Amino acid sequence: MTALDGGLSAAEAGMGASLLLEGGIGTGKSHLVRAALRTARSRGFGTVSARARPGERSRAHGVLHQMRDQLTCLLGTDRAPGNADGGADGDAEAAGMHRLITAATAGAPLLVAIDDLQWTDAPSLRWLGYLTARLEGLPVFLLATLGVDRPGPAGGGGGPQSAESPAGVASFFHRRAVLQGLNGDSVAYLLSAFTGEHADPGLVRACRTATGGNPLLLQALLRELRRTGLAPGVVSAHRVAGLGPVEVAETLLTRLDDGSSRVGAVLDAVSIVAPGASAPLVARLAGIGAGEAADLLHRLVRWGILTESQEGIGFAQPLVMASFRARMPPSERARLHAEAARALYAGSAPRERITAYLLPSAPLGERWALRLLVDAADAALAGGALAQARVCLERGLAECGPEEEPGLLRRLGHIELADGPEPAVARLRRTVGLIQGGTEHRAMALLDLAQAAAMTGDVPEALRIVEEESGELERSGAPKELRAGFRAVRGLLQLLEGKGARPKPVCAPASGFPAQLSEVARCPWVRRAEAAAQAMGAQWSGTQRAEAVQQARLALGEPVTTVNDHALMRLGLVLVLARSGAAEEALEHGAALLTAATGEGSRTVAALARAVLAECAFRAGRLTECLEAAHGALERGPEPAGREWLGSAAARGWLGSALYESGDLDQAQRVLLEAGLENAVPAVTLPGLLFHRGRLQVALGRVGPGLADLEECGRLLLHRSWTNPALWPWRSEAALAHARLGDEDAARRLVREELALARDFGAPHAVGVALRAAGLLGPGEERAAVLAESARLLREAGAALDEARVLRDLGRELMRTRRTRQAREHLRAAAALAEKCAAHLLVQELRQDMIEAGARPRRDTEIGPASLTPAERRTALLAAEGLTNREIAGRLYVTRRTVEMHLSRVYRKLSISDRRALSLAADDERLSPAACLHLPEHEAAESCA
Repeated sequence: MTALDGGLSAAEAGMGASLLLEGGIGTGKSHLVRAALRTARSRGFGTVSARARPGERSRAHGVLHQMRDQLTCLLGTDRAPGNADGGADGDAEAAGMHRLITAATAGAPLLVAIDDLQWTDAPSLRWLGYLTARLEGLPVFLLATLGVDRPGPAGGGGGPQSAESPAGVASFFHRRAVLQGLNGDSVAYLLSAFTGEHADPGLVRACRTATGGNPLLLQALLRELRRTGLAPGVVSAHRVAGLGPVEVAETLLTRLDDGSSRVGAVLDAVSIVAPGASAPLVARLAGIGAGEAADLLHRLVRWGILTESQEGIGFAQPLVMASFRARMPPSERARLHAEAARALYAGSAPRERITAYLLPSAPLGERWALRLLVDAADAALAGGALAQARVCLERGLAECGPEEEPGLLRRLGHIELADGPEPAVARLRRTVGLIQGGTEHRAMALLDLAQAAAMTGDVPEALRIVEEESGELERSGAPKELRAGFRAVRGLLQLLEGKGARPKPVCAPASGFPAQLSEVARCPWVRRAEAAAQAMGAQWSGTQRAEAVQQARLALGEPVTTVNDHALMRLGLVLVLARSGAAEEALEHGAALLTAATGEGSRTVAALARAVLAECAFRAGRLTECLEAAHGALERGPEPAGREWLGSAAARGWLGSALYESGDLDQAQRVLLEAGLENAVPAVTLPGLLFHRGRLQVALGRVGPGLADLEECGRLLLHRSWTNPALWPWRSEAALAHARLGDEDAARRLVREELALARDFGAPHAVGVALRAAGLLGPGEERAAVLAESARLLREAGAALDEARVLRDLGRELMRTRRTRQAREHLRAAAALAEKCAAHLLVQELRQDMIEAGARPRRDTEIGPASLTPAERRTALLAAEGLTNREIAGRLYVTRRTVEMHLSRVYRKLSISDRRALSLAADDERLSPAACLHLPEHEAAESCA
């Protein structure tokens, strides 16, 4: 506008001026011409204007005659002075037009405006050149616009730089201004006017990026937003990026019309392959020659519609690309994507780029297309991108033949399983229905379906599926190994349902259980299934702990292709290890499965692994880890579809118990005492839920309802023939509840049963838990000894929380028999373990017990760096520096005996054995000032002085 004002002012001063506005389509050239005409009229100017049209370029004198007619009208005459009619030759007509302009400026300055100079005919351009050479001293402002979409010469005009060409005439103008896109402030103003509120900066950036600040494109974008009916408050940058107003493509094609469809075909092709378009690729998609495609691309780049980069050719504004894509019918888009994929494959383009065009393309019917799609799905699965893998495999179904379809469908079922068992069941049912013939394909798909059904908690349906197929395999004489694998899986599911006896070993060596698997089983999944059936059968029989552990290890050692392969079976084997006394090994296997599931993006298996880790961590007394795993299973796992699935139900029970032990009683009740919860969980998990809920209710003083839950837990377990107390020690918990209600006979009977069963199985944890109940309910003179034995076994099992609990019982028993000093030692040890486990409720109870025993707890813990006294910390730091006991005694002004006493306590509290370990503890800052944070302020300052 500054340049326009300057030109008008120059004309008012009697000095001729000329201004050429240059820019691409939609940059606002015509808008500025109209604004200049309005301003000129308001300032008393006479005005004449003309606009060239692409179709009129071959019509001689078209623009000149528009000007002549307006000038004669302005002068109020019917005929121009001199000889300015259409019959004159070019020079004479230019001279006549000059006389008209001179006459028109007699009373007021004149604005002469010509829009779209690039479409002006040659004689009119010759006259314009004549005028620009004679503006000096005339009160005339000549304003013209020139688009970048400049055609070649037409008719008999001169070459590109002649006086009769737009470029030649443009060089005569006094001033030339190139129009750029609107800046951010201008875009924000237009958006605010559209939405009626302050424009979000992110939305402003998105609109400017999509349109390049081009006013035409921006107005089209706003009209599209209005057409879509989006409320101002929901217009977002993401929505803007997905809009493609068809009017933009139609407007461009109208302005670029060259009498053929070639430009449109080229732009359609570029919209498909941008930003990596090239002349050969566009030529193939547009159906034209490579040379012609190169020329058209060159023109479109020069006109500013396309842009060229290192990647190739693409659209200058994303909105234009989206517009061309939107105007194409879906079938045409699919065809062009297919052609692009073929061209890129023929040109040995990167596989990832070819696949990107295969996904939205029409089916090609090519073997290489299926191979690339499957490879892309594998790569996506390896990166945990399940959604992308699903898209690739679903697209692959359109390319595969009957022999590949079952495998693809099964893999799609695995992906659905990763998102949740419910959708996997639906997908796998369809898979099984589509598989025609092929015994092994159908059998493996049915195993996947049975696993998905079991994960939903519908174990009876899983068993029905496997039993029916197992019978069919036997009747059809299927391969022996396949039949053996199905028998093993059937046995596992029968154990879960309590409908089958323990599977018989495949072979029975003299050692009592197989050290290796059957010679028949050559396939890893069959070997795993046979070993798993043996392991779980041995555990649930309650008598063969060593066999259960051995077979679980063999089964877990078998290779797998993906984390979904028999995931439920493998996680069950992890629990076999945990319940058989191999807690650390179970935690390692569970963590490995969780890592693999997370890496592959399988939410379902990851949630199940977290539920299993929650149980393992609780049994080991790691309440913080238990809470983290259980929360993760519930929050990051699949959403329950109306009722709990296997993973969420299992995690809920352990979460409730861990919350109670950590002192969050309100939250524990919300988790476990929710009304009707027992009807919303899978039947196979109900005994565990009742066990957790019964313990909680007894602990809260609701002994009667708690005992009812525990006895119902026992009834359900016995109904399934699950007698092993290593799974759920309901008898000992129910015995203690009976004792609180005064039924000593029932309590002792239950304890005797559990102790006998636990000893038959031999897991230290199970025996230790049963002994605790026996000690609490036994004769007074035997209690201390029995509780001490329980503590020893629980320590051996690594069950820190249960050990802390029984040490507290032992301390209280010793207080009852007036052995106060020993009682205090056991209570302190119990407090240290409880603190380590983060069992805050037990810690509070132990503090009260210690006060009653005459002890004065000085700090929250008796182990770790925070438990060191200032004197012990100073002694430890000096010893870590390498000073001898004598040197330390001299430095601290104490006796050598005091130094030895301090160091022995330091070793015990830090769980180390010598000075070398003490140096390492100092090096890793366990004794640094940061470790003083748990001390009172005055002690921390003293110890760090």
